[in-house]
Amino acid sequence: MKKSAYIIQIIPEKSEKSKSIRISKIQLLLIKIFSVIFLIGIGLLVYKIISVNAIILNYPKIKALNNELIEKQKEYEKDFELLDSIYIMERKIQILLDTYFEKDNSKINALLEKNKFNYKPSNKTQIDFDGVYGWRSYEEKVKIEKIPNILPVVGIISKKYDDENKHKGIDFAAQIGDPVFATASGKVVFSENKSELGLTIDIDHENGYISSYSHLNSIKKKKGSIVKKGDIIGFVGNTGKTSGPHLHYAILKNGSFVDPESYFNY
Repeated sequence: MKKSAYIIQIIPEKSEKSKSIRISKIQLLLIKIFSVIFLIGIGLLVYKIISVNAIILNYPKIKALNNELIEKQKEYEKDFELLDSIYIMERKIQILLDTYFEKDNSKINALLEKNKFNYKPSNKTQIDFDGVYGWRSYEEKVKIEKIPNILPVVGIISKKYDDENKHKGIDFAAQIGDPVFATASGKVVFSENKSELGLTIDIDHENGYISSYSHLNSIKKKKGSIVKKGDIIGFVGNTGKTSGPHLHYAILKNGSFVDPESYFNY
């Protein structure tokens, strides 16, 4: 005959009376299951407490490491920005010198000599405002900002100003999409197609000077816009009558064309 229950006797040390506890098989099974679950729960709780304590103990190290990684990331970002600027500069220099595949030193030197940037025309315009880089008042600074004396694009001068042949400006060879910069502060007075000159922007510098930028691929500043020296006003193209992409740049002084090259600060 199978047992249906268990009897547990409890006998006190200093007493002759004993106590009996009857436990059925089902009750004993439930006690075993509960005991296993309880032990597992205690084990998980102890593990969790140990893990939390380990995290708390390592927090200062983790925080210090995180700060170090943040600083490293900032350094890497600066390095990548520097690499980008170096790459862009290298690409522009290669375009300027046309030496992507040229390895003949004599040809490169001839190209450099022909298009060197330190060329100064004999009739260099003299501009003296008590020291261009040492102005002492806001008015003097504004006066300088309105003189068109910086390069309008990164490129090589492919055709110079020629009054006799009615070439009333200079041409810069450049790639389509290269940015075109305002050579002085002023107000845009023309910003549309101009016959053979294609898309053109004219800027009135409100001091007798007007600068003109032609054959643009697209225009960024509309008529009436106020621009500052160095602002991007459009992009190089080959609109109008032209044999290839370039910028035609002209300056008028008191209504008459002048050689823009005589104003550049090389």
